[in-house]
Amino acid sequence: MAEDILHDFLTIVFDKPGYSQKIIEINNITSGGANYTSALFSINLQTSDKTIKLFAKVATMSKEMRTAVKADKMFKTEEFVYNKLIPVYNNLQKDLDEEHKFVFPEFYGCNNEFGKETVILENLVEHGYKSYSRFKSMDWDHGRVGVEALARFHALSFALSKRDPEGFQKIATDMAYTFDKDTLSQTAIDQFKEMVEKALSVLKEEEYRERIRKFLFETNLLDKHYKPLSAPVLAHGDYRLSNLLFKEKGHDLSAVVVDYQTLHTGCPVADLFYFIFMGSDEHFRRLYYDKLVNHYYTSLEEALQMLAVDPVEVYPRESFESDLKELLPFVVQTAVLTLPLVVVESESAPKWDSEGADFSTIILKPTALYIQRFTGIINDLIRWGAI
Repeated sequence: MAEDILHDFLTIVFDKPGYSQKIIEINNITSGGANYTSALFSINLQTSDKTIKLFAKVATMSKEMRTAVKADKMFKTEEFVYNKLIPVYNNLQKDLDEEHKFVFPEFYGCNNEFGKETVILENLVEHGYKSYSRFKSMDWDHGRVGVEALARFHALSFALSKRDPEGFQKIATDMAYTFDKDTLSQTAIDQFKEMVEKALSVLKEEEYRERIRKFLFETNLLDKHYKPLSAPVLAHGDYRLSNLLFKEKGHDLSAVVVDYQTLHTGCPVADLFYFIFMGSDEHFRRLYYDKLVNHYYTSLEEALQMLAVDPVEVYPRESFESDLKELLPFVVQTAVLTLPLVVVESESAPKWDSEGADFSTIILKPTALYIQRFTGIINDLIRWGAI
């Protein structure tokens, strides 16, 4: 079904001069549990004189899951990013040399028809980019390059807000995260409690369990977590190693960020914490946490200066440090809700396209890797006095 949808859309996208003699080869790609909303494909589009290597994803979700994760909004968000936001951002950085630009994948087309949502991009793997194993803790080089890219991404928000305040404000309003606890069903509340208890069951210290349980059941927790603090930006929302592709450039690395379905108006630090804690273990953070956090901010300063924006004016170091302190406790929420999906074994990954699949499919049995990562996060937060 998804392949038929893709084939039909490809014929529309490439119905233009120079593509009339095209031959399309479509192959399924498995994400190995790294993607839940879509079926993934690689495409070879052969014309009379060249082969174009493409990547596509086609929405495949049950009706229940579309509702549970607000997938309609996710797909519309991604369409907005590729069709409208990226051209604006690329115009902001048009005078920068390639080394200092935030790189977006080349975009070919987007289908916004309900139930057939499709995005077609260049196939970065064919250009030498590789994914980083989500089962491995990041190393310094991948962490460094990841936060450099994140800083450049956030810098574009600040640049837009300075050059076009009204335009930025409109986008920020449209992309605001909304959460209405009064609309939650009792089933959803019970499922959240079950996820919390599964996570807490891996902790040995009863004191830790009680402390975390009290924090997680605080009123309006989700609403607080995703709101901007001192400086709003268009946050990625799912900025983890699985959503970056890396390429070796001599003795260095470059990175391209993908998957913009969860973009929202948020806090820069939320993206930074998500990247660090969803992609590293306790040992890495003992060695590099402070260094990586500092590298993000110095990279942001550099990116802002390249865009002729004064860092002190839009996001001074004092505000950054304040955001770090205020948001750090909320890492435990991400560890409960998201980490199980990040490190789940491929064979145990939930199938959101299955008939009748609903939110309960993401309540996963803790794996050995999850226990190690989750315990490490709690150890850090307790040691740092965050919870």
